[in-house]
Amino acid sequence: MKKSIVLFVLCVVCLAVFIPVQADADGKLEICVVHNNADHPSITAITQGMNDEAAIYGADVTFFDPAADPQKQASMIEDCISRKADVIVVNAIDPTAVVAPIKKAYEAGIPVLTQNADVAPEGKKYTRAFVGSQSIDQGYAVGKMMVEKFGDKEAKVVIIGGNPGQTDYVNRVAGAQQAWADAGVNYEIISDQPAGWSKDKAMTLMTDLLTRFPAGIDIVYAVDDPMAIGVVESIKAAGYDSEIAIYGTNGNVDACAAIKNGEMAGTALQMSYLVGVYAVRAAYDISVERVVADEILAPTAPITADNIDQWYEMCW
Repeated sequence: MKKSIVLFVLCVVCLAVFIPVQADADGKLEICVVHNNADHPSITAITQGMNDEAAIYGADVTFFDPAADPQKQASMIEDCISRKADVIVVNAIDPTAVVAPIKKAYEAGIPVLTQNADVAPEGKKYTRAFVGSQSIDQGYAVGKMMVEKFGDKEAKVVIIGGNPGQTDYVNRVAGAQQAWADAGVNYEIISDQPAGWSKDKAMTLMTDLLTRFPAGIDIVYAVDDPMAIGVVESIKAAGYDSEIAIYGTNGNVDACAAIKNGEMAGTALQMSYLVGVYAVRAAYDISVERVVADEILAPTAPITADNIDQWYEMCW
């Protein structure tokens, strides 16, 4: 009889260990998301991925949009803290400015995930994981495309970036440069300037660069497809006759169409929808005290005129 009682108690203990702990008393996982700028197709795709995955987990997701304002982002993170969210997800506008509010969340005992754009290194100790894309691999894939097209010619390159210091901007440029180094080529970056992930800003910047470097630009790498489309439109408006190879990253529909009709040379696919999906999964895993990897990255794929038909349905 005593043995039976002991076995029963052990079974109850085992069940207590392996039954997931619910995030709140009502079983709802509350996720508070602070975007960097919701007015971007990549963020739209991320949001859709989060909403779809949240429905599977029975989670509630609240979204905030600071419209690329670091001060607003800090205030919105503090709002998430006051709401007592179970997990806060932050897409950093300024990787350094976001450290202080993320630290406040950490001190309040709320786990923080960074998404798409990571916090500066000094803030990593306050976060649980970064959920994003293989942005170095994306840049590397684009760099390889350049090498395949230009070989060992002395190509002059313009980089059009996002916001200074942001993860994807830095990583994509570094990845492209690594591809050049691995191929033993030495392309010259004659300009590397931010355009804030904005098509209009990229168009204005490119118009200026065409004046500064007449007939002296071989390659433009806009590290984001909407900015690459801005470059395309700038070149069209200027009636520029010279062939400039334009590359982007993301794989959104306008860029894929531009590759198909020969206006862009290539892009690297970003699975933004999956970034949203993976963020919800990571938030759930944290809520039930599972181990979560420091980095959770969605895959990428190179897209050129040679394989655009294969990937076209994946463009978003």
